[in-house]
Amino acid sequence: MIHVSMARRAALALAVATLAAGPMAQAQTAATKWPTAPVRFVVPFPAGSAPDVLIRLVGVKLTEKWGQAVIVDNKPGGSGVIGMNTILSSPTDGSVFGFVQGSAISVAPSTIKGVNYDFNRDFVPVTLAAVLPFVLTVPADSPYKTLGEFVAAAKAKPGSIEVADNGRGTAPHLASALLGLQSGAQFLEVHYPGGAQAMQATLGGQTKMMVETYNVVAGNVQGGKMRVLASMGDRVEPGLEQFPLANATVPGAVAYGWFAVIAKKGVDPAMLAKMNQDMGDVLRMPDVIAKSRELGTYPRPGTPEQLVQYINQDRRTWQGVLDKLNIKPE
Repeated sequence: MIHVSMARRAALALAVATLAAGPMAQAQTAATKWPTAPVRFVVPFPAGSAPDVLIRLVGVKLTEKWGQAVIVDNKPGGSGVIGMNTILSSPTDGSVFGFVQGSAISVAPSTIKGVNYDFNRDFVPVTLAAVLPFVLTVPADSPYKTLGEFVAAAKAKPGSIEVADNGRGTAPHLASALLGLQSGAQFLEVHYPGGAQAMQATLGGQTKMMVETYNVVAGNVQGGKMRVLASMGDRVEPGLEQFPLANATVPGAVAYGWFAVIAKKGVDPAMLAKMNQDMGDVLRMPDVIAKSRELGTYPRPGTPEQLVQYINQDRRTWQGVLDKLNIKPE
């Protein structure tokens, strides 16, 4: 009787365990088969911009890989805040991801009043996607041939050398401010509504230099109207070998835009892992790399943990600059 009772108990325990494992097994199977429906990327940029073109190309490749449509949903404005809020209000079933700029994570919460998201609380990292180094560009007839000469002139006449950017508190402005802080030079920062206006001011001689990503100035550089004094990248990127690194002249003068894939917290970890793997595979495709270079973007996929380190370092750098400039949310 004792042996029969023990057998019954064992059978009952096995049945209970099997029932309990059922939903878990179903969930794991669903995650493994993901995606089984269209996937939407929320993109806080206007259609036709470099990151928009990149994610649309990536989307085509992912569609081929998954057999599911990839939808690009442009939500520009608010320095990325509109897009971040859209992701935050989305479901967590693996149907929505964000392809967002780093400044929306690292800078916007400290410069824009009313931002109610917190990255660590509300989102999860998937992968870094690409970087865009800022370049320091002067008119073709500028007397400054090197970054060293430009910095020396600014030090000789503090506050008199104009540097154009596309708005107070924007990434180019902060990159320019970082250059000034690291070099000990004091520039006259001139803020314009956008990169086009900053470009015209620099070409017209109203400002002596502008800070922007290479894709914005490439046409005028290749056309002989502007010269790049230095790249603020952390490494020499293919196609930019002719530009010295600013860091070689001004240690610590490293600044670039970057884009990452993120998701709202709560998405199944297996889906996140598959997105990380598949996104990395696509970003490493030769034709994607070639198109990225045309856009002035440089793929740099990695692990979620690497993206977390990236974000933390970015926050420390820019918060330090914001504090020194006394820039508060407005």
